[in-house]
Amino acid sequence: MLQSLLRNFRDGGELYRLFEHIPDILFFAKDSNGRFFMGNQRFVEHCGFSSLQEIAGKSDYDIFPKHMAEKFSMDDQTVLHSGKPLLHLVELFPSRDRLPEWYNTNKYPIFDNNGTASAVCGIVHNFEDSFENNQDPIFKVVNLIKDRFNQRLSIPNLSKEAGISQRQMERLFKNRFSITPREYIIRLRILIAADQLRFTIKGITEIALDCGFYDHSSFTRQFKRHMGLRPLEFRKKRERLKPD
Repeated sequence: MLQSLLRNFRDGGELYRLFEHIPDILFFAKDSNGRFFMGNQRFVEHCGFSSLQEIAGKSDYDIFPKHMAEKFSMDDQTVLHSGKPLLHLVELFPSRDRLPEWYNTNKYPIFDNNGTASAVCGIVHNFEDSFENNQDPIFKVVNLIKDRFNQRLSIPNLSKEAGISQRQMERLFKNRFSITPREYIIRLRILIAADQLRFTIKGITEIALDCGFYDHSSFTRQFKRHMGLRPLEFRKKRERLKPD
């Protein structure tokens, strides 16, 4: 199926190249088994690769944290089974060279000659760019967290600095991102830690402290909950997955 899809899209003029000329847009396509077979260069590099050939055949589980991959896969299956698009999905993406950010994803089915949804494609763009202005209180909270992710953070203090009540902040945050501010802080720290595990030689304890965790054990516990692996296991696995 994967080779057939690759061949069909090559014959169709390499559709993904259209998205090379749309600023700030990530484009991807996956087969029914969740394997990537198409993506523009921006998406490929966002995932930590240099060419489409390196990412082709890989799944979300090979690239993203476990809790993200599970969510992406579930959404893909919804699109495949319903034959209908899923629009305006707000998701947190890991990112190298900068802090992880929220992105808006739209997924669409790709139909074969029999009219069956046999693949999924999607476009992704930065959700934080959609804030109407910098005075949006949630925009302020997100930036405060990103600026101080490695410090002790107080939810009441964050809401006070944003100019809203704690209850209002948590409600707005949950409506916007589907998770609480506290959970966002943990996920952000985990993603930054995962990036350091992949691209630095820092020790586990040093990374834990750099990312705002109290100690090695609390970091390991949270990392395994979100990534499905202990930090050292994650580092070794990613080393094996690096392209030659």
